[in-house]
Amino acid sequence: MHANLHIQTISRGSRKSTVAASAYRSGTSVVACAAYRACDKLQDERYNKTHDYTRKQNVLHAEIIKPDHAPEWMGDRQKLWNAVENGERRKDAQLAKEIVLTLPRNLDHEQHKQVVNGWVKENVTSRGLIADYAIHSPDAKDGGKNPHAHVMFTLRPVQEDGTFGKKLTGYKNGGLDGREVLQEMRFSYQEHLNITSAANDNEQGKVIRFDLRNNKEKGINRIPQWTNGHNVNALERKGIETRRGQTINKIQATNKAKAGREKYIKTFAKFGSGNKKHASLTEQARQDIASTYYDVMYGDGTEGSSKSQWYER
Repeated sequence: MHANLHIQTISRGSRKSTVAASAYRSGTSVVACAAYRACDKLQDERYNKTHDYTRKQNVLHAEIIKPDHAPEWMGDRQKLWNAVENGERRKDAQLAKEIVLTLPRNLDHEQHKQVVNGWVKENVTSRGLIADYAIHSPDAKDGGKNPHAHVMFTLRPVQEDGTFGKKLTGYKNGGLDGREVLQEMRFSYQEHLNITSAANDNEQGKVIRFDLRNNKEKGINRIPQWTNGHNVNALERKGIETRRGQTINKIQATNKAKAGREKYIKTFAKFGSGNKKHASLTEQARQDIASTYYDVMYGDGTEGSSKSQWYER
C-alpha cells in the first residue's frame, strides 16, 4: 500500500517554479493556485483577474485550518491568499509551501480527512502557520483511484496581534527548508497513517503498516521511482509516448538489473566458484545485463518513428 510526502515551494519568481510546485498549470499567482486546488472561484487583487475552477472534478474536500489565535478573516480563502500575495514586495518572492500527501487506498475518505487534519495540526498550525488543503482523487493508471492531498500553507506565522510575522524559511534553526524539518514532517505523517490504519486493520482483520523511509535509509540499492502524473498517463492512454514515461521505464529497467545482479551475487556465494553451476549462472548474468543495458540505452527504437510524439513533461 503506497503513501508518501513531497514538499515544494510556490514562488512568484517564474512560471516554471509555480507550475512545478503545484503540479498543475495554474499560473503564477498563489491565489490561482489556491483556487485550482480547492475547486473554487477567487478574485485575484494583484492581477485583477478572476480564477474560476468550480467546474473542476475529482476534488472531494477543501478546508482551511488556522491557529486558534488567528483572526476569522484568515479562514476566508480569497482574503487569506490575497493578503499573502499583496504582502510580498519582491518580484521573486516565495509565497507559500505545498506538501503533497499521497493517501493510501486502504483508508476511506473520512479516514483520509482524519489523517490530514491531524498531520496539519501537528506540523503546520503548531508553528502558527495557516494551511489550506484539498483532497483530490483522480483516476490512476491501474484503473483505480489516486487519492492525495495538496496542503498549501503560509510561510509567515500569525502573531498574537493577528498579523503575519517573519518568514520561517531557511535551512538553519528549524527553518522550513531544512532537511530535519522535512524528516520530522515525513515521519509524523507515517505515524498518523499507522495509527489510523491500525484502527482500520482491527476492523478488517489485516495488518497494513507504512514505512516512509527512503531507499537509502532502508538499505535498498535502488533508484527512487518516479510517478507519471495525470498528464503523462492521459497521453500514454492515447498511445502517445512521452520523455517522462521513457525515463521511468529506464529507471525500472535499471532497478531490475540491480536486483538481478544482487540475486546472482547471492547465488554465487552459495554455490562458490570453479564449477559448472557457477559458469552457467555467470553466462546467464552476462546475457541479462547485456539485454537490460540495450533496453535502457536504446529502448524499442521508437523515437523518430511516425507513431511517436515527444513531449517535455
